Amino acid sequence: MTNVFERFQKEKDCYLYNRELEGAAIKIGDSKKAIAYAENATRSLREISKLEKYIEELEQIKFIVVQIDNDHEEFMRSRI
Repeated sequence: MTNVFERFQKEKDCYLYNRELEGAAIKIGDSKKAIAYAENATRSLREISKLEKYIEELEQIKFIVVQIDNDHEEFMRSRI
């Protein structure tokens, strides 16, 4: 299983690759291939956006867990 960073990197690479192929297809006048590559690049952008949202959610969860941990430590010190 790949981690979030690896997935993000793969999607970024896929996006750049498809944009290159799209440009090459446009240069030779192959609009069908250009459209297919553009759609693939758009799909990668959607996945990148999902991963960014996932990372933001993880950061929020981490913040909450740290707050809970700090509150617990404070509670334990107050009982001593």
